[in-house]
Amino acid sequence: MKMFKSLRLKLLFYFFIINIIVLFVYGAFIYNTAKKGVLNTTDTQLKMVSIDVIPDFKKEGYESASSIAKELIEEFSIEPLFVKIIYYDKKNKKIEHQTLSSKIHGWLFDIPLNEIGHVGSIYYFDKGSYRTSSMLIFEKSDTKVFIQLSIQKDIDSPYLTQLLFGLVIATPILLIIFLIIANMLINRTLSPVKDVIDSVKSISVNNLSNRVNTDNIPSEIEELVETFNQLLNNLENSFNKITDFSNNASHELKTPLTVIRGEIEVALKQDRKPQEYKEVLKDILHESISIQKMIEQLFFLAKKDTTELNSSFSELYLDEIITDTVIQIKKFAATKNVKVDIKEVVPSTIYANETLLKIAISNLLRNAVIYSQKDSHVYISLSESDKEYILTIEDNGCGISENDLPLIFERFYRADKVRSRKDGGTGLGLSIVKMILNIHGYAIEIKSTQNKGTIVNIKIPRN
Repeated sequence: MKMFKSLRLKLLFYFFIINIIVLFVYGAFIYNTAKKGVLNTTDTQLKMVSIDVIPDFKKEGYESASSIAKELIEEFSIEPLFVKIIYYDKKNKKIEHQTLSSKIHGWLFDIPLNEIGHVGSIYYFDKGSYRTSSMLIFEKSDTKVFIQLSIQKDIDSPYLTQLLFGLVIATPILLIIFLIIANMLINRTLSPVKDVIDSVKSISVNNLSNRVNTDNIPSEIEELVETFNQLLNNLENSFNKITDFSNNASHELKTPLTVIRGEIEVALKQDRKPQEYKEVLKDILHESISIQKMIEQLFFLAKKDTTELNSSFSELYLDEIITDTVIQIKKFAATKNVKVDIKEVVPSTIYANETLLKIAISNLLRNAVIYSQKDSHVYISLSESDKEYILTIEDNGCGISENDLPLIFERFYRADKVRSRKDGGTGLGLSIVKMILNIHGYAIEIKSTQNKGTIVNIKIPRN
């Protein structure tokens, strides 16, 4: 039912069911206890009457049985009281019986002789609407005499009826009172939950920095609130990153577009020589390539950030990947008058994605070439230890300042903005490197000194 989506109503419903059961059990206990008390009172009366007969019967004998019964009825004021005297021989065979009062329809109750062993022993049992007792009151060598008394069980029924009526009336009243109290307690207990809900509702995209206050929060929901606050932290960080990314992307795309527009506007102001138009077209082509490269890298980053990596990992020879990548980058390095050489590469087998790993190594080598001096060297090597391989790239370029070093993996960050743009850099290369290494679980360390060079170490766990 839809109403049971409410936690408060659920708790009230459970409380209602539990209270009904408790009140019913308690009421049944009280009623049965009272009923047992009435029955005990009846048994006590029967026993007192039976015991009172013994001395009179011993003194006056069989002939006085009728008068004894009348005296009993008058003395104890029990009405109706049914009295019967039963005689057994020494073989426990019934000889005769005397009904000394008005008969109960169909009554002749057998006496369980094995339950009554001596004079004064009494046995109780129910027969229909009557409570009956049988007592051995006299015994000779050849005769046993029993007195059997019966009283209607409902002789005290008005008391039980009133008690039952009181329980029936009191139960719903108590239930209503308990429900009112329970509702108040539940509302008070759930008030922190309502406060949390109100706090959550007040948080929007305009105030993601707000958090749900954990003061006076019950421990049962404190973990939930802390988890939600942590989720808000992640959302705020992601939102800020998206905002920064959008702003940076807009700025980075705006710059080459502005250059292209400016070149075209200048070229259209007056007629120019074919060679001048070629120069303009070269500049436009250069900026277009830069835009295309940036867009491709943005798509690459966005894809890897928002979808699960599906690239297949396989067993690879890292030394071969390094050799292939160096051969490819040498063509680019030659245009910068920089040489890329392999110092030492140990044979190595790893489990990785070949395409992504080549992109990471290529970007690092490309950066080293871009920031190296002319006629200088960039070295790459691969060493090993017991636990890992260490891939090292060294250059003797301009280096990175201490202030810039912690920021170089951020998207669109350039330590040397003029030189990076001139060489076609987008500020995304190292972000891509960092992401690829994170995917593989590799650690990267960069040590750099300005005007002396940079050393990059990638730690690759052995398979």
